[in-house]
Amino acid sequence: MSNLQELIDDFDSITEIAYDLSQQFDGIQTEDRRKKISTHYLAKVVPECISLLRVLPGSRFTDSGELFDFPSFCSISRSLIEAANLHWYYCIESIDTEVSDFRLYLYDFHDEKSTIQIAKFIGAEEKGIDLLQEECDRLKSIIKENAKFKSLLPEVQRQIFKGRKCSDMNQTEISDCRGLDLDTFNGIYKILSTNTHSTPSAISAIVHSRIHGKELHEALAGLVLSYVASFIADMVRTIGEIWCLEFAKEESEEIISLYSKGLCEIT
Repeated sequence: MSNLQELIDDFDSITEIAYDLSQQFDGIQTEDRRKKISTHYLAKVVPECISLLRVLPGSRFTDSGELFDFPSFCSISRSLIEAANLHWYYCIESIDTEVSDFRLYLYDFHDEKSTIQIAKFIGAEEKGIDLLQEECDRLKSIIKENAKFKSLLPEVQRQIFKGRKCSDMNQTEISDCRGLDLDTFNGIYKILSTNTHSTPSAISAIVHSRIHGKELHEALAGLVLSYVASFIADMVRTIGEIWCLEFAKEESEEIISLYSKGLCEIT
């Protein structure tokens, strides 16, 4: 548990740094879409980082002897990794303007499509839905004519227009573009996905922990938490770079640098 406790403490520090960074963007405006979206992703992950700490026994929010909700830990961890990868895809990767514009069209289309679906479900006014639909149709027309979109597999195209995909790459493909070790990524992502859902394997793992103790879940938690911490640290680092911000404390820069470098070194 000692190694896991050290990771929990480090993740707590990274979360606090991310929170402090997010506060610097309160009220700030920019015409740069990529920079603006980067702050939105940061605003999304900070509460999730806090939620992750709340399910970890021994964090500032919990006692060390509390029940470890491993499925919830896996669900939040997967969400954080996905958000960090999409943040890199939309905001950080060095790409030309044409590719960047295409990705932002996908971003906006998914946003409009999802808003329409929610608006219809809650019974919003038809006038408002019609305006959303007009914008959705406009974006769809632009996307359909894009050469990058035309090169995608038909099933991927359908998933995008159904509002089920917000990017032209899946999580593994994004990780590959980032130069991450795919065996590590896919292995951890499999652990998270398996235990997020009520699969037979997830049920067996819970039964195992009840009979044989929580050592397996703690070992997996240590592996996962270190990986998630690296994703969030790298996200914080890159946001600071594109906004030309410096760390207020030297120790903050050190822990962010340590875990960020670890993202590509993990094998």
